[in-house]
Formats: sequence, structure tokens, C-alpha cells
Amino acid sequence: MRKKALGTYDISKICQVAPMTVGRWIEEGKLPYFTTGGGHRRVWEEDLVKFLKAHNYPIPKNLKSSLRPLLLIVDDEASVRRMIRRALEKEIPEIEIDEAIDGYEAGEKISSLAPSVVILDINLPGVDGFKICERIRLNKALKNVKVLSVTGDPAAGIKERILKSGADDFLAKPFEVVDLVKIVRKLIGASK
Repeated sequence: MRKKALGTYDISKICQVAPMTVGRWIEEGKLPYFTTGGGHRRVWEEDLVKFLKAHNYPIPKNLKSSLRPLLLIVDDEASVRRMIRRALEKEIPEIEIDEAIDGYEAGEKISSLAPSVVILDINLPGVDGFKICERIRLNKALKNVKVLSVTGDPAAGIKERILKSGADDFLAKPFEVVDLVKIVRKLIGASK
């Protein structure tokens, strides 16, 4: 799902309470938050939805639409990205898909979007898949991001190395669409 952050005023309007009440929820640890560079507290939409569900608040329609899992395809080959996108849009229409073409763009999008699942090619220009995977695992804010590593590299030990770097699963290229879909469905379920 695409990450969108809400301020205490926005949350107070949704919950029909005073902004001070939202601040108290945050201080009491009931509502996870982060702080902007300017010192403002923000809450991710998905954390607000969990809070609303736990406290029997109705979930507004605009928040329900943000609950679609977001999948990020990271591969420098346009044909591979296109094939993966088409297969997943057909077989798992409830997901939202974004793409990155290299390690730098992947790092930026993973940090800003915190996707549910990243399909990560290992051999990328810029920052390779091993480093990206390690950085995801070192960032506590990305602890729920699942990584499916893919590669056409036949080197011995590559699967073990990427799994050790933090990938949740592995597929060797070329792979069958049915295998891709099966793993992605499993990872989407695990990321919730």
C-alpha cells in the first residue's frame, strides 16, 4: 500500500475528537507515530486503520482504498518488469504496483513508500540487491516489508547469500508465472 501520513488534526477529524486527544493516544503508545524534521507528529494511514479497527471506529472510505497492498518491482530490464507487472495485475488484481529501474531509485521508493512486497533483482546498476536487502532489514520502519529476490545469475551460493542478506524468498530466472504468483500471495499475507 502506498504510505500516506496523517497529522493529529487530520486524525482528530476522522475520529471526531480533539487534537489533544490524538496527542494523548500517541503519548500513551496507543497510536504509533514518527516525527518530521520540523518536529510534527505523523501517523501512517495503515497504523491509523489498525487503531480504528482495534477501537471499533468506522473506517472512512478514503482510508479503505489505501489498504491495497503495494508491490515494488525492482529490475533494470524493462521487459522483465513488464512481464512481472502483467502477470501480477492479471492474477492478483487487488495489488497496486510500482517500479524502480536501479538500486538508487529502489532505495528511495522503498523508504518513501514502504511497500508490502519488493520483487528485487540482485544484479542492479548502482546499489546491488544484496545491499538493498540489508538496508531494508536494518531499518525498523521497514520491518514488515517482504523481499522476493530474483536473479538470472547461476553462481553457486547466490540463493544462500541473498537469503542471508534478509530476503524472504528467492526465484531463479527464468521462472514460471505460477511460482511467482504463489510466492507473492504468500508474502502479501505475511506482510499484513
